[in-house]
Amino acid sequence: MSTWKRAFLYVIRKKVKTVLLFCVLLAMSTFILTGLSIYKATDDSALSLRRSVGGSIRLELDESNGANWQYQQAAGGMMVEYVGTPITDKDIQKIMSIDGVKAYNGIGDGSVYAKDFDFISGFSFGEGSDYSRLPSVTNSEYFNFFTRKAFQLIEGRHIKEDDDHAVLISSAVAEKNNLKLGDTITVQCCYDSGDYPDVKLTVVGIYEYKEDTDSFQTTSTDKRNRLIIDHKAMQEIMQRDEIQYDNGIDFYVDDPREIDRIAKEIKNLDLDWNCFSLTVDNSAYEAVAASLTSMQSLIVWLIVGCIVVSVCILILILSMWIKQRRYETGILLSIGITKSKIVFQYIVEVLLIAVVAFGLSYFTSSLISQGVSDLIFNQVAESQPIPEIELPDDGSEYLDITGQYIPYDTSNMEMVESVEVKVIPNHLLYIYVFGVFLVVLSVSAASITVIQMKPKKILSQMD
Repeated sequence: MSTWKRAFLYVIRKKVKTVLLFCVLLAMSTFILTGLSIYKATDDSALSLRRSVGGSIRLELDESNGANWQYQQAAGGMMVEYVGTPITDKDIQKIMSIDGVKAYNGIGDGSVYAKDFDFISGFSFGEGSDYSRLPSVTNSEYFNFFTRKAFQLIEGRHIKEDDDHAVLISSAVAEKNNLKLGDTITVQCCYDSGDYPDVKLTVVGIYEYKEDTDSFQTTSTDKRNRLIIDHKAMQEIMQRDEIQYDNGIDFYVDDPREIDRIAKEIKNLDLDWNCFSLTVDNSAYEAVAASLTSMQSLIVWLIVGCIVVSVCILILILSMWIKQRRYETGILLSIGITKSKIVFQYIVEVLLIAVVAFGLSYFTSSLISQGVSDLIFNQVAESQPIPEIELPDDGSEYLDITGQYIPYDTSNMEMVESVEVKVIPNHLLYIYVFGVFLVVLSVSAASITVIQMKPKKILSQMD
């Protein structure tokens, strides 16, 4: 009689054992398949979320290297001038050529007086303090104040790369000066040294400041006084020979999960790293995806735990059953059937049951996977703290014009409230491949003690 026939007849004859083993294998494959499906669903959700939220890498001038900065006394106080290597458009193009970088926003810096309009007045330290810092941007849509929802464009459009002497103003400044889209305003650099001209800017957009207004504000620190302009306008205001990105450049990536790899590639570029520094900002994704990443880690441990427990249970059950078959094993050995064929018969017996159990797990997993996913997600989501950005304690957040110290407003961001799970046939294929391996491992481990015994010794121990 062939090994396959003996295995089939044993499975048919031992109905109780067959049903019990079938239930064990069905439960094992159902939970593993459910875990794989949930993990794939969370991975897909995380990918969609990462692409919608994004992440950024900031290339900026290294302020820690004193050799790059020159300090000199001026009429209004100490003047600081950067004398190191500037960030150029050539550097930008090198970084933009890296796979995964989708856009950038360079930020310039200046300070101006209002010539034919008025800023929102703040706390004054004396004559000449009624000025405001202003940033120049490549694309204001990527400017941190807008991406983090501190500013909201309510009229007009954003500043684009090809703009020339365009400006965005706040609704507060517009209301105070009766300004509207298409009007022009005049500003002048407020630095003590240099002969700076009056520069006219055309209002192309009006934004609303969404944060609370601190009563103790100077004119320059009041965010409502931010005039957001293009780089060509900044070049004329500051009387520079070329466009400069004093406050660095934010490079935006498609997938925040790739942000460390992209940052490493940027560091390998031929740039003057004695003058530049690189920082990674992944806080937006971390703020909205904490539940997903925690859920994925939990699912991995659940799958591993399920596999370990399943193998242990299988080995325990099969060890007991194989010990109960010592007499049968001894007879098979005595008539010349090799140990390897006997073990192979045991494996075939389990596999005959497993084939049906694994196939049925596709349907049982489809029934429970969504419920299990919702239960795990809700438990994980409730335990996640709300991420907060660390603000410096030296007051520099009030002076910063890049918006990098503003926490992300996640109220209107795409949030994951549940994970939609679908069991797909590809996962069932994994169950079959991996399940066969587990069955072979379990049967082999369970057969060791009996197969090592001699046929005569096995038969002598039987009643």
